[in-house]
Amino acid sequence: MMHIDPKRLRTQAVALGAIDCVVVPGVSPVINQLAAAAPASHGFLRDAWFCRGEPEILSTLVARRGDGSEILALPLRPLGPSGFKARALAGSYWPFRSAALDPSIGVGDMRAVLDHPVTQAAIGPLLRLGPIYHDDRLAQLITAAADATGWHVLVRDIGQSFIQDLPAPGAADGWPSKSRRKKLRRMASRLEEQGPLSLRTVRGSDWSDQVFHDLRQIEENSWVGTRTDRSGAKFLNPHMMAHWRRVVSDPELARMLTASLLYVGDRPIAFSLDMLCGSLQYGIASSYDHDFAAFSPGQIVTVHAIDDGLAQGSRQIDWGAGDSGYKQELGARPGSRIQDILLVRSASLAAALRPRWEESTGSGTRAIVAGLADAIKVTGLPSSLTLRRLLMSGLALSAAASMLAD
Repeated sequence: MMHIDPKRLRTQAVALGAIDCVVVPGVSPVINQLAAAAPASHGFLRDAWFCRGEPEILSTLVARRGDGSEILALPLRPLGPSGFKARALAGSYWPFRSAALDPSIGVGDMRAVLDHPVTQAAIGPLLRLGPIYHDDRLAQLITAAADATGWHVLVRDIGQSFIQDLPAPGAADGWPSKSRRKKLRRMASRLEEQGPLSLRTVRGSDWSDQVFHDLRQIEENSWVGTRTDRSGAKFLNPHMMAHWRRVVSDPELARMLTASLLYVGDRPIAFSLDMLCGSLQYGIASSYDHDFAAFSPGQIVTVHAIDDGLAQGSRQIDWGAGDSGYKQELGARPGSRIQDILLVRSASLAAALRPRWEESTGSGTRAIVAGLADAIKVTGLPSSLTLRRLLMSGLALSAAASMLAD
């Protein structure tokens, strides 16, 4: 983890004229340039990854040094009604939100970016980063720079990621253990009584309409499709389906994104969706047909996905958050904390948002709306400058409640 000494921040500041910032419509190609030079763990942060939802509403804050070299490209989406003028870092929730940076960028550079009038106009009263790992380089640099600039950093802890180290090929303590392999063979044998089994791995040019149809069908018959409101679905949600299709339109991302599918006859019954970034494998999602729950198809397809990752050079799996018991049973250990971060420029707005934001365990949308409501209560009089700013351009809390998006 990077260590940043707050006492040295002011001596690291870069003169404002040394950094130039511009905002360009859409997702800038600079993003791909920076991703190509990023550590493998962040190589997936390419332009197609950020186009979730409505790509046409995105813009990119690009920062350059005096010699013209790009050091930062932050894709931004509106946060709330247009009158509020706040922004959030764009991108998919899975595995986390971040952005590729020039390897040489420091806190002084980032402070100069935040001090720049173009940046301040672009992000308005606040910028939301998250979900993002607490030790992510962007998170550490930008929060340290914001603190040094006099902004207010509000942090909401939202979960624990889990990491699994994998043995090298041929190691004596191979994964999974012999006993688990034996157990999985018994599971597969029982499942095979329902029909012939087949496993398929999809990546690169293998992505097709049929593959997306099969993934959707599995999710349709899973607990997400049958027992929830489907808001967390990866393929039943049309916006998310469009996101994954956009992702695989980029050959680099199509090569990284991998789906393992399990079939009984012609029926797809389970999948594991992973992303291979060098020696790191991100477990993005998995699901199975609830009709086959008794046969543990999820475990079968998960082990297949890990075996495939090992063959491709994976040496560590980032399982993300959730279902800690199952993940630790597989051999995972706690990794980074996952945080939702607000960078707020106004002290009064930060004071109103802080208790709602930092103590909330639910929706970030509701936390922001509740904080704005508290700010209005505290100001008391309609003539208050704070109140006028919050309600500028017709902002109303009822609108915020329906339009602020996580």
